[in-house]
Amino acid sequence: AVVSTQSTGDADTVIRLLVNLERGSALQDNKVKQQLQSLPPEVWNIASVDKITDRKRLETLLKNIDTTYDLISHHRIRLQTEFTERTKVANMLKEFVSHQKQQLQHVEARLLEYQGKSQKVQDVREKLQAHLGSLPDLSGGSLEPLPEPGSLFGGE
Repeated sequence: AVVSTQSTGDADTVIRLLVNLERGSALQDNKVKQQLQSLPPEVWNIASVDKITDRKRLETLLKNIDTTYDLISHHRIRLQTEFTERTKVANMLKEFVSHQKQQLQHVEARLLEYQGKSQKVQDVREKLQAHLGSLPDLSGGSLEPLPEPGSLFGGE
């Protein structure tokens, strides 16, 4: 899996890279582990070479050692590649987390801003409802008639 550091904010890219790393992991390659475990002990023990006197057994051991060397070399290359890729992904994750923290701060600031706006609207609503409650109800038509203008200004 080739890692690109251009998509630090893209969660899908980070997830895809992590999944690819786990799927192709040399570290988790049970087939190679089993192959290495099934090799004869002579492959790992240099002292056993001196004990073998039969040329045919030495040639067979040499073939086993060559096969083992190739297997280990290939596995070492895969491990090195995986190490490099995991290092890149780890750096991407650091950048991704940093980006997410920035986004979190931005969202938190917006949330506080809109909570303030919401509170202002709620305050206006309450004031309007209180004002509306203090107004007389004109819908029933049961209001007393207004006094005559003359009775208001010094007349009767």
